[in-house]
Amino acid sequence: MYDLIIIGRGLSSLLFLKQYLLTHSDLKILIIEKSKSVENRYISSWQGPGILDLKKEYGIDHDKVYKKISISNEEILIKKNIAPYSYNTYDYKHTIETIFNSIKDKVEIIYDEVISIKEKYNEVNVKTKKYTFISQYLMSSTSLNKQSANNKKMLYQYFIGTKIKINNNHTHDTCQLMHFLHSNNEVLFNYNLPFDQKTILIETTAFGKKVHFENLEKIHKRSLATFNIAKMIKKEKGVIPMSVNHKFQRTARIINIGIHGGFARPSSGYMLLRAAQWSKINKDKNLKDLVFKEKIIINFLDKIFLKACYYYPDKANSIFVKLFNSNDIASVIRFLADIPKLYDIVKILMNTPKKIMINALIK
Repeated sequence: MYDLIIIGRGLSSLLFLKQYLLTHSDLKILIIEKSKSVENRYISSWQGPGILDLKKEYGIDHDKVYKKISISNEEILIKKNIAPYSYNTYDYKHTIETIFNSIKDKVEIIYDEVISIKEKYNEVNVKTKKYTFISQYLMSSTSLNKQSANNKKMLYQYFIGTKIKINNNHTHDTCQLMHFLHSNNEVLFNYNLPFDQKTILIETTAFGKKVHFENLEKIHKRSLATFNIAKMIKKEKGVIPMSVNHKFQRTARIINIGIHGGFARPSSGYMLLRAAQWSKINKDKNLKDLVFKEKIIINFLDKIFLKACYYYPDKANSIFVKLFNSNDIASVIRFLADIPKLYDIVKILMNTPKKIMINALIK
């Protein structure tokens, strides 16, 4: 019998435990994780004034800090100095290991595959390939729960990234958030992170109604071909659902978190800050009272952005270009970091293409 069983040793699960164990150290907690290996990729987050300090709260060390970002398409290049804010990149595997090592003496973990979950009036039964467990509450960051699995996804953000070392020094001095490529059916762009003058992560991303990795791989290879590559260091790929229908849901004893709990921003896929902030806010609550409250205005704007990408993929890049071309980039960053003030929302509305946004709104 456990007080809490957590399915999945993912980022949302560990961020929650890191905070929750500060005030609930007496709980008996079990983590069930399918694989001992940790995905080898990068995650990123905004940091700066008013934004939750990930180093202070979670001990997470960044791999790289960017004070300059760029947005571009075939016609325009926008470079912005974003100080005192920054765009920080983290090694996902190192982040997971850092947080887990800080709490591993307070929890149990087994590596096994969950076969079934049955919620009863006063407990939850979890069956794995090897064992059966009983818990007062269950927290899941996977899609095993039917409520989460049945949610409709409006778009998929899918990506392929390759970290490379090149023979000649490259000229990238900024974090290239988006360089839009021509596509009539998807929002398509390259996302490049330079780590030093010879090492860079090249990532090709699409927002599409369906996932077409084969086609994305061809586009990604063309992007890589522009560099004189000395060595392929590592490769990553993934899919993030972008949907306003992916809501936080829970029953009396089962709590969905992570992507399947609605933690990913529908308009961008960013999840790290939202999960970290939620974990800190809820560290004092009882398990029966845990909720995730979306910010109504942010969710409304995300929905419009998402619909614009869905219905007008060939024009959607103009939304991002105009947004980041704003004279007040701090308002854009606070919006993306989930902490906008009212005047930030007003500026966001003023600095988006009105025709596309209105058409998306009435769709």
